Amino acid sequence: MSTKRVVASIGQVLCVGALVIAGLLMVGGMLWMCAAMFPVLVNGTARVSSMLLPWFAILTVLVVGLDVFVLLPLAIPRGTRRFSSIAMFVSSYVFGITLWMEGLLLTLHIWGLGAVFIGVFLAGVGVVPIAMLATGLNSMWIPLAELVLLAVATFASQAGALSLAESLDASETEVSAEPCTLPEAGDIQ
Repeated sequence: MSTKRVVASIGQVLCVGALVIAGLLMVGGMLWMCAAMFPVLVNGTARVSSMLLPWFAILTVLVVGLDVFVLLPLAIPRGTRRFSSIAMFVSSYVFGITLWMEGLLLTLHIWGLGAVFIGVFLAGVGVVPIAMLATGLNSMWIPLAELVLLAVATFASQAGALSLAESLDASETEVSAEPCTLPEAGDIQ
């Protein structure tokens, strides 16, 4: 191998190495900026959540009443079951958003920014179990009960909505699953 080729290949390796280092520095800088912005984002989210949570608490009580006294009775007749299923599914999001905001605020208040950081990296919903753990360990039984009831309401309304949707699908397939009889060859004119 000639000296020119060796020098050229070393130059290529150095160029690729420099690009890799530059890329790593850029990724590292982005991660550093994200880490630096995390407290600002959490504090802003906490401020918005603290303003919205009273409204969502009222909305949650109204939605529970709507689910129990309107949507569950509407789930009985087949004609209104689809509407009831969709409305119950939407109500699960009201419960879930209220649960997440309350979990964020409790985690931030009790254990601080580090616990919120850990909770956010648990698929974003980790602030709720961390808030449950924090309230339980600090003997805050009423907020713990609220978190548990909201979690049960979230999953129960989603499960109920999906069950209603499946019963609709099952009833539609039962109707269309009737045996089809074809006319015999002599019956056709």
